[in-house]
Amino acid sequence: MSAALPCAGGTYNYAKRGLNRIWANLSGWHYIISVVAIGAGETLAFSNYFKILLEQLGVNIAWLDSRVIATILIAVFLILNFRGIEQSGKAQTGFMFFFWACSIAWFMYMIPKVHVEYFGGIAMNELPPFNEMMYIFGLVWWCYTGFETCVSMGAETKYPQYNLPRALKISVFLVFALNALFQWFLVGLIPKAHYGILAIADAPYAEGLKAVGLGGFPIILLCIGIAFGGDLSTINPGIAAPARYIYTMAQDSALPKVLAKVHPKYKTPHAAIIVVGIINFILIATGSIDYIASVSLISLAVCYMIGCLAYLGLKVKYADMKRPYVAPFGKLGCYVTIVLYCIMLIFADKIALLTAAVVSVACLIFYCVFTRKHAPGLVSVEEEIGVIEEPTPEEKAKMDKVYNIWKIATIVITVIALGIYLVPMLMGH
Repeated sequence: MSAALPCAGGTYNYAKRGLNRIWANLSGWHYIISVVAIGAGETLAFSNYFKILLEQLGVNIAWLDSRVIATILIAVFLILNFRGIEQSGKAQTGFMFFFWACSIAWFMYMIPKVHVEYFGGIAMNELPPFNEMMYIFGLVWWCYTGFETCVSMGAETKYPQYNLPRALKISVFLVFALNALFQWFLVGLIPKAHYGILAIADAPYAEGLKAVGLGGFPIILLCIGIAFGGDLSTINPGIAAPARYIYTMAQDSALPKVLAKVHPKYKTPHAAIIVVGIINFILIATGSIDYIASVSLISLAVCYMIGCLAYLGLKVKYADMKRPYVAPFGKLGCYVTIVLYCIMLIFADKIALLTAAVVSVACLIFYCVFTRKHAPGLVSVEEEIGVIEEPTPEEKAKMDKVYNIWKIATIVITVIALGIYLVPMLMGH
């Protein structure tokens, strides 16, 4: 869909054409909540790792509430976005390369400290109840979300018909590899006796290392990589992307028109940015990453299901639309996704489900009272997306070369992430 309709708004625009404005509004409202929640959760995670980093450097600020640090951090990024100073794609890439560099350095340093025998046996006497397993499944699934944010920037992406599908495919495997590698080291460094500490820890990796006496440099490097690489690379898009969504939807009467105002000096959607800040502060005030994660995963699941329905609707309503990328088994994938997500939502956090229900009801009320009367008519696909330029043969060859490098690197990292789990088995554990 991102290749065929590379326009700002992502799922909101797909649903508007594939379904109708009611579904589009629901997807937009839930997407905003979900992405803001990701940013809010990252600020709390940053706070926890930042406090441990300072502790390892001899500065103890354990007395300072993590919510205070998170609030200050959000305020800083709000000001930057308000004034129009946004991270460019290169800056975001820089954050990620910094994170991977720190991660690889940490992996290499910690390999000699891994205990292969920790992989033997099972840490639980019995599996948790099914409903708890499904709740855990939801949180694990949440680790893979967020990569689709790039489709909301489709209108500003060069040659989106090629770059967006490629980025989406690579992202999923990179996320898997990252999680798999860190989990392997967590199991290999922390004995089962300390799993109780990890279960209630605000910063599991750092607190796990402390529990086994691996303080100092290992924790410092870990905290620097996670806080200043992983977390900061997520916080700013968690403000900029939903603010852009709010601005686009307000122009389309899916949200109050006042949110489409642009600052006369900085030319930024300042009203939308303020709303994003307010939502962030409310979520941070809960102090619960579990709740924030649950709110985000539920809203994202709703948004994804609407996206699947939009995909099916576009197949019918725009059967002849040019599709530069065709997803293999797309229809089957949509049906399977919708069923699995419905099951996942049944066992999600009840308070977070209630939050999602309140958001949905508010969205439907606003649609009935305002959007239905003031929403503009749909323009043609051609008018909305304009002419999608094709790269020159030289540009296409260069794009293909860069993509192949990323693809090979992703395959290698994924194979390593899978293969490393065979090491304890081959050694008899």
